[in-house]
Parts: sequence; structure tokens; C-alpha cells
Amino acid sequence: MNLRKLGEKIQTAREEKRMTQGQLADAIGCSQSALSNYEKGKRRIYLSQLEKLSEVLEKPLEYFVEGFGENTLEAYPISNTSQDSDLIRLINVIYNLNPNEREMVEDFIYFLQWKKQKGGF
Repeated sequence: MNLRKLGEKIQTAREEKRMTQGQLADAIGCSQSALSNYEKGKRRIYLSQLEKLSEVLEKPLEYFVEGFGENTLEAYPISNTSQDSDLIRLINVIYNLNPNEREMVEDFIYFLQWKKQKGGF
């Protein structure tokens, strides 16, 4: 999936909820221009923003990330293998966590990245 296709999904979901860009931007805590750039595929969107979009637009996170194995986003290097389904499964698990638990998962990921940089793995 490329940024343009992701943007189209965001726009479609927003329109299905009958929301303006301004309303959705306010709901997820970004500017209207940032949301416009997400929808046009001109700007990368972070997982935390996708989580907020998923919640506000009442779509599962999988709706936005399915197909990442095809023409992947540079920020999300996912090969077209069974790892795709593993990633989607993990995203769904994280989606069902409360905000404090998500923060703990994020902290642990940063710890693992730090440890890997230091040669701990």
C-alpha cells in the first residue's frame, strides 16, 4: 500500500462518517492541513494517528493497514509474507489495550530498539 491509497481510505472512512476534514482533524488532534496531506498521500502518518483515526471513524485498524505487503510505505518495511498477518494480529492486540498499556508497549519497543543498537541482541 502506498501513501496515496492510505489517504483514499482515510478520506472514504471520513466521508462515510459525514465528517469534514476540520472535524476529523480536531477529533484526532492534528491540523486540518495535516489531515488534508494524509488524505492526499503527501505526508506519512504515524501509528498513533492511525489508532486515533480508527477509533474516531469506528473502523478497525486493519481497514487502514491491510495490503501493506504490496508497495509498502517506506516507514513500515513489511515483506509480503506470513509476517503481514503477524503484524496485523499484533496491531489488533495493541488496538484493544487501554492507553496506559499502549504506552507500556511503546516504551518496551523503544527499549528493544535501544538494546539492539547497543549490540544487546
